[in-house]
Amino acid sequence: MEENNNRLNQEWVTLNAVRYMVKLASKGSMSKSTYDNTLEFAGDLYPELLGPENSLLKRERESDTTKEYRQRAELESLREETEVSALELVLKDIAEYESLLDVAKANQKDRKRTDQLKRRLSQLDKAKKELEPKAHSENQLIFRDAYNVERNLPELSKGHAHKDFRLTDGKILRVRVLHPDRPEHITGADIIYERHNDRTGCISIVAVQYKIWENRKMYLSDDRMNGQIDKMREFLCNKGICQSNSDEYRFPCCSGFLRPTDKLQTAEQKFISTGEHLPICKIEECTSYGKRGGLQLTYDDIKEYSLSGDLFEELFNRGKIGSRELTRNELEDLYHEASVIDSSDTVVIYVQEFDT
Repeated sequence: MEENNNRLNQEWVTLNAVRYMVKLASKGSMSKSTYDNTLEFAGDLYPELLGPENSLLKRERESDTTKEYRQRAELESLREETEVSALELVLKDIAEYESLLDVAKANQKDRKRTDQLKRRLSQLDKAKKELEPKAHSENQLIFRDAYNVERNLPELSKGHAHKDFRLTDGKILRVRVLHPDRPEHITGADIIYERHNDRTGCISIVAVQYKIWENRKMYLSDDRMNGQIDKMREFLCNKGICQSNSDEYRFPCCSGFLRPTDKLQTAEQKFISTGEHLPICKIEECTSYGKRGGLQLTYDDIKEYSLSGDLFEELFNRGKIGSRELTRNELEDLYHEASVIDSSDTVVIYVQEFDT
C-alpha cells in the first residue's frame, strides 16, 4: 500500500508540473490543458513514469473492460510462457462477436436477441481504442511535432534528447525532461520555463518546484526537500537574476517558486489540484509551528505572498513576473552551473519557447 501511495505521489506531482507547462505554452487554454490531454502528453515525454503500461493514473482512467483484458494478458502470458498483449486478446474477441452478429443479420434474428452481444462489442471497441498505440496527432499530444532543427540556444543540460512542438502562434516549444534513472526515486518536480522577448531578444526565466502537501499543510522537516530548495536558491537567487534592470512596471523579479500540490488520495479520484505559487525567498517569513512542534507552511501562512495558478500564468506570459531579462550570454553562464538544479531525486521539465 505504501509503495502504491508513493508511486501515486510521484505521478501526480509530475502530471501537475507538465500540465502547468502546457497551460503556460498554450496561454491558459483549458481545452489543451485538460488532465486527459496532459496525461497523454506526459506519457510521451516520460513513458517510464506516465506511459500507459506503467502509470497508475492512466490505468485507473481506463474502462473496466480494458482493465479486464490487461489482467487476462498478464496471466495468459504467464501460462503460455510467452508475451500475450491485451490488444491481441481484444481484437480476437471483437472478431468473434462480429462473426456472431453477421450470422444473426444473415438469418434476420430479432435485434432484442442480440442486444447483449452488441453491448459487449461496443465495450470491446472502446477497449481497443484505449489499448491501441495513439498517433501523435495535434489533438492527442496538444501540439504538432515540429522539425528537429538544431538552434543556437542556451541549454540547461546537453546529452538529453529533446522534443520540439509547434505552437498555434507559430513559435516552437522545446521540451527536455531530465529525471532520475528510476521513477521511484522521485520526491518532487521542477519546471524551468524560458520566455523569449521578441522585441529585446532577451530571455526571462521562472522555476517552479512542486511538492505534495495534505490538507493545505506542509512540514519543513524533510532534509531532501530543504536541500532542493537550497539548490534552487543557489541556481537562481544567489546569481543576481532577481535584481531588476528595467524601469518598466512589473512585480519583483522573483524567479524561484514553491508550488504545494494537493495530495491525491486514490488513483481513481477526480483530478483537481488548486495551488499557490510562493516565492522561495518568502518561505521563512511564512513558516509557523505545527501541533508537533515542527516548522510548517499552511495556506493561511502563505496566501499573503503567494499567487494563484491562473494569476501566475497570466502575469508570466505578460512579462510581469519571472527573472529580470537576461541576454543569451548571461543565460549561458547561468546554465553552465545548472547541475545544481538537476537533482537525482527530482524531475526537471525544461522548456524553451522561441520563434521559428
